[in-house]
Amino acid sequence: MQPSQALPDAGRSPAAQLRELLARRAAVAVPGCHDALGARLIADAGFEAVYLSGYSVAASHGQPDIGLLTMTQMAAHAAALVDTAALPVVADADTGYGGIANIAATVRAYERAGVAALHLEDQQNPKRCGAMASKKLVGDAEMAERLRAALAARRGDIVIVGRTDAMTIGGIDETIRRCRQMAALGVDAVMAPSLASLEEMRALVDAVDVPVMHTVAETVRPLFTQAELAATGLGLALYPITLIQAIVKLQRTILATLREQGTTAPHLDAMIPLPELTALLGADRDAAFENDIVSRG
Repeated sequence: MQPSQALPDAGRSPAAQLRELLARRAAVAVPGCHDALGARLIADAGFEAVYLSGYSVAASHGQPDIGLLTMTQMAAHAAALVDTAALPVVADADTGYGGIANIAATVRAYERAGVAALHLEDQQNPKRCGAMASKKLVGDAEMAERLRAALAARRGDIVIVGRTDAMTIGGIDETIRRCRQMAALGVDAVMAPSLASLEEMRALVDAVDVPVMHTVAETVRPLFTQAELAATGLGLALYPITLIQAIVKLQRTILATLREQGTTAPHLDAMIPLPELTALLGADRDAAFENDIVSRG
């Protein structure tokens, strides 16, 4: 183990830890990120889990969230998050990156990466970000095949989540119908992006007998407090793009200042001091590890 790697909970698997969070039905806040540094910041801030956001990973590659990234790329990002944060990682698995065999390979790759949970969605390929127009959904039979493949491929206790993007297409009734079908197939939780009111959240929670994962999109849908979300009985409240939206806006602001004023001085207060960043990245732990090894010689 590298000295900069945090120690995981030795008593429970990541999936078991996540199942406990879901079972609280308290809308546990789970920020999303695209890289190991983001995962470390989330862990250091005291959160109990990390979300690997497909949108954020795509954006970090300079691409839109339209299914351009591969399973191999996503699994590599997932492994980096697991290795760094030592927290349960919930990972976006899009539509499974292909057919039944691809879905099985995705589940096993995410298991090898140490992911606690993954979600599979019911969009047609190529998929789109849930907030984008022109989404199309597969039928019940195809989504059932996807989920059965994922459940059958599971070798450990990774949490399998069924996701539907029906809300902006068919409304709450169709969303509930699809989530009920996914729950009946044996998934551990369901996820329905684009729920826009507390009433819709409560309706879905009351309609299914598995935990519900909600996605928060601050600049797209109404924003509710953690207490309001918890009162609906949601299992997790994911914040997929909060950090990357903030990062992009701040970077644009600093770059504009540098271009126009020839200095970054107005933004020094927004920058973490270099020694603090170096310590965050584990340089002190690495140095202590090296000194310990040398002292044994």
